[in-house]
Order: sequence, then C-alpha cells, then structure tokens
Amino acid sequence: MEKNDHMQDVLQLEALLLSRAYLYELFHKLLGGAPDEVLLDTLASEVTADVLDEFAGASDELVALGGFLTVLRADDRVQLLSRARDEYTRVFVGPLALPASPYESPYTGAHDMATFQANTLAVRSIYHAASLRVRREQAVPDDHVALMCAFMAELSKRSLEALREGHLAGLASLLRDQRRFAEGHLANWLGVFAKSVRNSKAGAEAVLYPQMLEGLDAFVRADLDFLAESAYWVEGEAASEMALLVAGSAPELASAQAALDSLEALRPFGIQDNELVPIV
Repeated sequence: MEKNDHMQDVLQLEALLLSRAYLYELFHKLLGGAPDEVLLDTLASEVTADVLDEFAGASDELVALGGFLTVLRADDRVQLLSRARDEYTRVFVGPLALPASPYESPYTGAHDMATFQANTLAVRSIYHAASLRVRREQAVPDDHVALMCAFMAELSKRSLEALREGHLAGLASLLRDQRRFAEGHLANWLGVFAKSVRNSKAGAEAVLYPQMLEGLDAFVRADLDFLAESAYWVEGEAASEMALLVAGSAPELASAQAALDSLEALRPFGIQDNELVPIV
C-alpha cells in the first residue's frame, strides 16, 4: 500500500476515534445530568450532525437520529428546554417510579430493581483496572448508563492519544478492551431499556430521551463493528508502516477536537453523581 493511502487510513481512523469520543461524551452529559440551554445547543449543532454522520452509514437508526436532530434544531428552544427537563426527571430521577431502570444490573443480574448487584461490582472492577472510580462510589451504582458512557468516552480519548503518539500495541489493546466492555455491559441491555422507555408514558409524550436512548443503542451496536475492524487493522500488516506516520496534525480535525474539549467542560446539573474520576 502506498504511503499516501496509509496517511488517508490513519486520518480516517483518527476522525472516527474523535467522533466516537465526542458521541460517548455527549451521551454521558445528556443521560447523566439535567439538560440546560448550552447542552441542547450542542446537541442540535452542526458539529454534532457532522460527527454523527461519521457513523450514520452503518445504521438506519443513526440516520433516523440525524434526522431527529435536524428537526430539533428548528424547535423553539425555550419550550424544548422546559419539556426536556421534565422528561429527564421522569426518566432518570423521579420521585415517581421510573419507566425503566437506567442501571444494567436489573436486566442482566437478579432481574429485579435492586441496585448494587454483583454485576455492579464487576463494572466497578473494570473502572478500577483503568485507574478510574465513580466520583460518589458506594453512594451511586457504578452501572448507570451515563457512567458507562463516561467510561467509553475516556477510553476513546486514550485511544486517540495512543494513535497520535504511535503506540500501536496500546491502541489495539484499548480498542479490544472497549469492545469487550460495550458488548458485555452496554449492548446486552440498552435495547430493552430504550424500548421500555419508549413504551412508557414518558415515551408516549417523547421530546428527547426515548429518541436519544434508541440512538445510543444503535451507536453502540455500530461501534462494536468499528472496534473489531479497527483493532484488526491496527494489528495487521498495515501497522508497521502506520507507525511511521504522525496523527494529530490534520487541520480538518481541529474543529472537532475543539468541540470535544468544549463538551467535556459542560457541567449540567446533577452530573457530579455520574462522573468518573482518576484513582489517586
């Protein structure tokens, strides 16, 4: 393969890694805290549309999500914000019974609504192995959907760093770790969760969250394919020449990186309950 072809492949890989870091970070903020005006503006932005388009070809559901965000962009922002906040409360907070649990354990553990099941501790051990912990560990179950998105966002950013530094073995390992986590702790229950919310009263009056949960489920399934294919490619014959190339210098990715940096800085109300922090 020609060097220019390798450069294009590396650039495409970097763009996809950056896009998935952005999307997981966006889902973390949307599902982990009450929406505010800045977060809704970010969701409905052209940047989000462009990032989503990187993966939309892999899924009709993601194409539909892109269409939903286009409609969202035209909605009255004041009315949308009020309704979205109410919907977030109904879906994730209460005080009335939630339409479905936002934690993995009830779907894959003892199949009841109890939190802090054995699966919760399994997820915690995975966080710890990556030198991360839930900010309010012991008080907040580790297997909340927003925390899992935060974890995938963090590993996505580590993957970007590994690519940009030419650490190909580390990159391949990170990609396979993410696939194991997504397959074992996201893809196995998100579809049921999304469908349960959609079929609930909250879903009948859907403004934002049923659509976003369905979008997250579709994105995770598309991401599983990307992770498997990209890990195989990095480990393959292309890797020896790829090591000679430098990622992280493409000006066309600068705006996406800046958007990711801005997204990371957002602090929607309540996000502190669904954050991962380094173990020190």
